[in-house]
This record gives sequence, structure tokens and C-alpha cells, in this order.
Amino acid sequence: MLSLLPFPIGWKQLLPFRSPSTREVHDTWRLKDGTAVTLRATRADDGELIQELVRGLSMKSRYHRFFSPIHELTPRMLERFTHNAATDAMTVVATVQQDGKEVAIAMAQYVADPYPARCDFGVVVADDWQRSGLGRKLIESLICIARAAGFERIEGDVLVENVSIHRLMHDMGFRFGRHPDGAYLSRVKKPLVAEEWKCTPLTALVAKERMQGTANPA
Repeated sequence: MLSLLPFPIGWKQLLPFRSPSTREVHDTWRLKDGTAVTLRATRADDGELIQELVRGLSMKSRYHRFFSPIHELTPRMLERFTHNAATDAMTVVATVQQDGKEVAIAMAQYVADPYPARCDFGVVVADDWQRSGLGRKLIESLICIARAAGFERIEGDVLVENVSIHRLMHDMGFRFGRHPDGAYLSRVKKPLVAEEWKCTPLTALVAKERMQGTANPA
């Protein structure tokens, strides 16, 4: 399976990704307190935005997402998280406006492993924004995009100690299984069949890529 971590744990290396423009497509979601959150695909110039998110995470949150208390992402990971193609890899970032500046408060990714059989996902929410529903919203968005792109199943690795993500995976209908790397991890899986909720406008990213591919054949 392909890794969304800063180090390999016996998984294959990621392939290079295409980088279509995704600037115009976004979704707007409001938290219970009325805060407007923008969900969009990452762009090639989002490296520092993502680094600031990771640097601001507690050690526990870093470990739950990356299985390591890393302080910031490697250049390879930044490259991976800022270049998107729906059938290869997709990163969705959640941002808010603070003092006139766009600030990332959460992000989620999937990578093909391989396309179209399945994709592997990961999600992280900044500590101050946890338990706001953002994690679920991001995973729902990834599922909608992955289904529209033609993936058959979405999978992920979660730490057994991460009770909150286990509860969320159960509520969202994921199946749990043993992980080949040890008892400290669980493998979660969900088939991408019928639509279970109103899908995000971000699914338009898939149609946009297909139109670009038709207009610019290889």
C-alpha cells in the first residue's frame, strides 16, 4: 500500500503526480458557532500553509496522523500534498480567515493504491478545531471525490489508541481488520458504492480534469 507518512513502513513509494489547476473549485461549510470554513484542493503554492498547520499540532495529534512526532513535513511530503490528480492523489485543505490571512485548520488526503481498486486516506485536524465535525466533513469529501474518480474502495491505517477516529470510522460504516504491521494499528475499509450523503461541490474537480484531458490529449 502507498504511504501518507514521512517514512516507509514496508510500503511502496509514490508515483509522480500530475498537477491540474484546481483554483476555482471549493466548498463552504459552517461550523456550529457560525465560523465559515472553506474546503478546497491544495495548490502548488500551499507548502507554507500546510507546514504552519503541521507545526501547530500537538505531539499527540502529529503522532495520530503521521505515526511519528514530526515537527514539519519533508520536501517530498510537501510535494506530495500540493500536487493533485483525482485518479492518483488528492489533498483537501480546510481554511479559515484570521486577521485577513488564510489559515489551514485541517487537511485530508488519499492516494491510489492502485487505481481503480482502492485509495489510501489520512486526515488531521488542528487541536483547537477538533470535535467540530471537520474530520468527518473532510473524509466525506474525500469519499465523494474518490467515488466520482472511479475508485472502488477507500482504506486507511489508524492507531488502536486513537479512540476518537475509531469511533468516527465505525459511525461512517468502515469495516475494521487486522494490520500486517502490528497490533498497534487497525486497517479500516469502506466500499465506494451508493452515495450516502449530499456530496461536496469538490467532485467538480473530477469533471474538470476529464475536460482538461479531453482538450489536451497525451
